[in-house]
Amino acid sequence: MDKQKRQDIIIRICCVIAALVLWMYIRSSEDPVTTSVIKYVPVKILNEDTLADRDLVLIPNQDFYINLTVKAPASTIKDLDKKEFSLVADLQGYALTPGENKVQVKVKEAIPGVSVVNSDGLLMKVDVDTLADKYVNVTSGIVGEVAEGYYNDDSVISPNSVKISGPQRYLDQVVGAVAQVDITNASTDIDKNCKVTLVDSDEREITGLSIYPEYVQVKIQVKKGKYLGINVQTTGTAVPGVTIVSTEAAPKSIEVAGVSEIIDNIKSINTEPINISNITESTTVDANLIMPEGVHSVNNEKTVKVKITVKKFSEKTLSIPINYTNLGEKLTLENSTPTLKLVITGEESELSKISEDKLKATVDLKSLTEGSHEVKIQLAGVPNTVQVKSQTPENITITIKAKTEETGNNDG
Repeated sequence: MDKQKRQDIIIRICCVIAALVLWMYIRSSEDPVTTSVIKYVPVKILNEDTLADRDLVLIPNQDFYINLTVKAPASTIKDLDKKEFSLVADLQGYALTPGENKVQVKVKEAIPGVSVVNSDGLLMKVDVDTLADKYVNVTSGIVGEVAEGYYNDDSVISPNSVKISGPQRYLDQVVGAVAQVDITNASTDIDKNCKVTLVDSDEREITGLSIYPEYVQVKIQVKKGKYLGINVQTTGTAVPGVTIVSTEAAPKSIEVAGVSEIIDNIKSINTEPINISNITESTTVDANLIMPEGVHSVNNEKTVKVKITVKKFSEKTLSIPINYTNLGEKLTLENSTPTLKLVITGEESELSKISEDKLKATVDLKSLTEGSHEVKIQLAGVPNTVQVKSQTPENITITIKAKTEETGNNDG
């Protein structure tokens, strides 16, 4: 009885094994094991921070992946997702040098039913460079324009330099750092924290480097502006014979900007005094502008051209006969001055037009009686284009007497 039971059990076990083998045979025929390539399987980098201890750094923005050759049943491969693989590349322990290096990739966790072909020979390229740093100056990048009628001063940046670090090849491209600040329609002072960007010689942004600090403080004074006329100041006395006719600045006005409380009370901009003591001809000179404190020229004018126009005057001496008129019929002039000396000044072109016969010197004796009289000489015909410098004499003393019979006979 026991022997019969044992035989039954053995038979049953053999049947199960046979059935399993048959099932596996049928299964392998329907779902065979195949080999396939899974492309672009991501690889995780381990111990990247150890590169800094060797003054090395990974080049940023690298895509770390490899292609895997795997074996598995066709149905399994069909449903495989590359994200199911856990691959790592440990940078610790490699003697890496600047440039491309090959490192081993390991399968961290296996997928059941899937085998990786040649898993011990998986290699991947990594690009590293020398880890370097330097300081660069920060300038402001102005975006937009302030409100109409206002002007912005140069920016003040704090700190005015930043430390950058990263791959040497990137560092070598950097020529400066820029903190962009938007001033659109601003009418008050600007004080902002601005992010720093790195640029090359063509002002293209360079990324992939560390910046410290990443933000800087940018302050910009926004000032009110207006146009002011130029007031030309002079010092000294003109040379004798020379008259300063006019002084004219070019430009006649400039645009200035400053604090509203100051600029609202300014009417004009003075020049430094121009010494006219040695000016004998019309000329143009440079004159420095005197800017009030807190005010500056919008276009950075420091000087203006001043046109000085002069007139040169000469002298002319004339001898004018004196004409005595209206002497009473019964009176006679005992003594008289025949001529007066007249000195006139003016432009030579005007003086040349004047002659002695065009001028008249007259003494009016009307109502004068016997005796001595001081009378004034009346001068006529002097044009307003010249000036009388002197007249000698201006007054004369004459003696009038009554005519005697002898005098009358002589007069007759």
